[in-house]
Amino acid sequence: MDFIKELQSFKTIVEEGTFTRAAAKLNYAQSTVTNHIKKLENELEVALFLEGKSNVLTLEGELLKQEVPELIAHWERVKEQLINASHTVEYSLRMGILHPYDILVLPALLHDFSQHYPKINFEIVVGSTLELANALNENRIDFALCSLPHEKHFAYEELFQEELCCITSISNPLIINELADLEGSHLYRSKSDCPARTKIESYLDNQVPSIHWESVSNISTIPYLIERTGYCSLIPRSIIEQTHARVKIVSLPLPDPHMSIGLLSKHPLMLSPSITKNFVVELKMRLLSLL
Repeated sequence: MDFIKELQSFKTIVEEGTFTRAAAKLNYAQSTVTNHIKKLENELEVALFLEGKSNVLTLEGELLKQEVPELIAHWERVKEQLINASHTVEYSLRMGILHPYDILVLPALLHDFSQHYPKINFEIVVGSTLELANALNENRIDFALCSLPHEKHFAYEELFQEELCCITSISNPLIINELADLEGSHLYRSKSDCPARTKIESYLDNQVPSIHWESVSNISTIPYLIERTGYCSLIPRSIIEQTHARVKIVSLPLPDPHMSIGLLSKHPLMLSPSITKNFVVELKMRLLSLL
């Protein structure tokens, strides 16, 4: 807090006798200490030092000199109480998340966050966008990281655009240069309520009607199946980048290869408790660092 820094600068000037020695003790530039005093005088609407005599206090400065130690000490007590409260408060954080983001960000995030809030209890639901939207409607979670559902009554904050990529086996690849080359091919797709599947089907069913679809419930399994079978699929790039399967991305012209990923909630997350807002900030930072 700037006000506390300003008070600390004032207190140190009084103790050290000059602005120069106060700046040296606080490890500030002298201009910083000078600015602190100017701001403090503006906020209090009084002069604290006699004009032209930086080491002589005005009457108002003398009054502040008497009060400032207790003001700073009171702030330190409040800060300590807040820190202690963050370590003792019991709180349940309920969230939903799409795969593979649960694997990519949650392990380290939950560990680090629980170090600061030891009494926090995480309730995590991993599912499809439809499943997470239903969990929100049923009040089983408070927010979710997912794509934008068809229902319009949710609050949604887009964080990034996930790219869908076509992959095939490295050892037994399909030759694919355009959508027509998928004619008669076997393609893996995820379960019916997966946003990636919905998007893929929206522009493949009409253009390549003779595809042989193979459905897989866990989308992260698809690269490993492709490695062995030589089939292909269109799946999110984030899954491809975290797989150990021997697959490769095929350049394929797609009409719109991106889908929105963001935070879904019943109400704007800015209205959430402070612990939830702090968690959301950390979640955003870690997700964006992956891009």
